[in-house]
Amino acid sequence: MLVFFLIFVTLGILLIIAAVQKRQARLRQIAGGLLVSYFTVLLILGAGELYFRYVFAESDNIITLATTNWLDRYWHTNTLGYRDREWLPEDWADKQTVVVLGDSFAAGWGIKDPADRFSDVLGAELGDDYYVMNAAVYGTATPEQLDILKKLPIQPDAVILQYFLNDINYAGLKLGLLPTPKPNPEWVNQTYLGNFIYWRFIRPANSDDDLYDSWWEWSYSAYDNTGIWDIHRQEIEDFIDYVESINARLIVVMFPNMVDIIRSIPYIDRVAQVFEARGHTDILKLFDAAAAWPVDDLMVSKRDSHPSVNFHQYVGEQIYEQFFAAEAS
Repeated sequence: MLVFFLIFVTLGILLIIAAVQKRQARLRQIAGGLLVSYFTVLLILGAGELYFRYVFAESDNIITLATTNWLDRYWHTNTLGYRDREWLPEDWADKQTVVVLGDSFAAGWGIKDPADRFSDVLGAELGDDYYVMNAAVYGTATPEQLDILKKLPIQPDAVILQYFLNDINYAGLKLGLLPTPKPNPEWVNQTYLGNFIYWRFIRPANSDDDLYDSWWEWSYSAYDNTGIWDIHRQEIEDFIDYVESINARLIVVMFPNMVDIIRSIPYIDRVAQVFEARGHTDILKLFDAAAAWPVDDLMVSKRDSHPSVNFHQYVGEQIYEQFFAAEAS
């Protein structure tokens, strides 16, 4: 990027020199015309950089500079580091407490207003006799979510675990088997305009090499790998053990791969069977519902396959109706 900048500046200086020299009128005329084009391009590039640096913000499946803008604008956490209101003991005193754990799906990636997440929809449905806490953290997996649960300031009456198929990646990480991302050119993160052009137009053209695709292939194969699956199954068992040790109710909400719903079904079922074998049958599998929804309404956007505001609303209502309505009424 520095080389390009130096070349661009040098070109501008040469054009200015050629435009003001008096010996060659023809050269001065050509340089003057090119100088107008040069400053036009400079103005467009500068305006584009300013727009994408300070105005444009968009969530994505990957961390682009537009995504960091989105996080700065919409992702705010409480003093404990969770994307939720401040938790005060007097707020949950004499109430049934529900803790929602999970990754970016439960934390509300792509959802501008946290009140639109399924956890908050559930809280609104439950009313004043319940206190719902969202302790989901994007990028976490089952073992990390268990650590979060253990460190919370309360032992909840109910735990809602949002599960996504990439949770097995933690087991792969232990074995050093996760796919390695393809390195990006150095200039990609040095300019907001360049970052937008790269991720929107250049990198998608290389779809065969895209980490997102290879990452999903690895995730599916991990469930069929006995060694990796055994580690992950034990992680799930450990989570169940702790929830049982604090006498909390366990509810599991399972999202499919939102862009490959049918293929993810057997893996969701395999994980669900671990919970069911331990007697925990409060499980909401969302692949049928997700498959029935129009794609444009199901996900945040074509570039962000996390659930949309409308699907969060649906999930929150389903959790309430299936697991709480009878006791809350």
